[in-house]
Amino acid sequence: MIAVHCGAGHYSSSKKKEYLQLCKKACKSGMRILENNGSSIEAVEEAIRVLEDDPLTNAGFGSNLTLDGTVEGDASIMNGENLVFGACGAVRKVKNPISLAFDIYQKQFDPMPLGLVAPSLMVGEGAYKHAKQAGMQIVNESKLVSRKALRQRAKYMARLDAAEIGVVQNHKDGVEMDYSESMDTVGAVCIDNHGDVAAGCSSGGLLLKRPGRVGQAAQFGAGVWADSVDKKLQPSVAVCTTGCGEHLVQTLLAKTVADDMVREKNCPTVDLYNSLNKKFINSKYLKGANTPKIGGALVLKADNKNGEVNVMWGHTSMSLGVGYMKKGDKKAQSQISELPENASEGKSVNVGGTAFHFINLLLTPEQINLCS
Repeated sequence: MIAVHCGAGHYSSSKKKEYLQLCKKACKSGMRILENNGSSIEAVEEAIRVLEDDPLTNAGFGSNLTLDGTVEGDASIMNGENLVFGACGAVRKVKNPISLAFDIYQKQFDPMPLGLVAPSLMVGEGAYKHAKQAGMQIVNESKLVSRKALRQRAKYMARLDAAEIGVVQNHKDGVEMDYSESMDTVGAVCIDNHGDVAAGCSSGGLLLKRPGRVGQAAQFGAGVWADSVDKKLQPSVAVCTTGCGEHLVQTLLAKTVADDMVREKNCPTVDLYNSLNKKFINSKYLKGANTPKIGGALVLKADNKNGEVNVMWGHTSMSLGVGYMKKGDKKAQSQISELPENASEGKSVNVGGTAFHFINLLLTPEQINLCS
């Protein structure tokens, strides 16, 4: 089973069909890995590469631009089988930041001389050099800049200039940033044939961010979480988040949601709603927030004892595009989840999800034959 999302934000009605198709395409690519006996973390990387390569998303090609007009990518990936995490932040010229994060993850298993410890997070120039040495695809910076990103930057640079003038002229209205206009972090969660889960995410970050800023997509516990170490004793959980990075970092939202999904014993969608409502919108860490609390999470929860797998999503943004596919499906499913008309963005949570049942992943081969 694999699920993806295209980011929390506001989806233009004219582009919804394209987002739905992109979600399906990413799921199919990840599923091909699983069908060839690949691992969940390999499937997550592949699915996110598809999302990064499409200019519809704020990741890889088409990312939001910094104040300097460049693309700086953040990405991370985590394997629930061993709890190892790899990430990169504020990296330039790398076509697929998620592949760099995956390589940083893999390099942690290589022996190091003199007892040195391999990094789990690399940023900026160091991350770029690592990518180059590892044979990652390096491109001219202009190859990562889309027309949409240029238009949005021009629009908000004009507003920024107006806002700076407004400081002198008693703060004129109408120059604020619309945080929901540009979709944020893309992500994927997955469970493989062995019952192990993984999660990954990638982002160009907030529009007009300062160069060098690193968001939740690269930070441990904020962007992704995956844990299937104790699957015989408790449910396996994979989470990837999206939204305003600073708010997601302050609430450690990925790990927070994952912990709540394991600890609470209500309906999984109710548990997700409560987690986002109590631990994000009403979090004590965000009491001083002066911008809308835009966020969301894609969650996969698997009870390996009874074979039930829940895929859920929740968001405080106007919209969140999601897709999912299980092994054996001929095609992926996708939808745009939206806040109800009477709900306030940043103040309300919308949740959705679906459930599946599989043969118990903890059964022995002999037991599986008896169940067939």
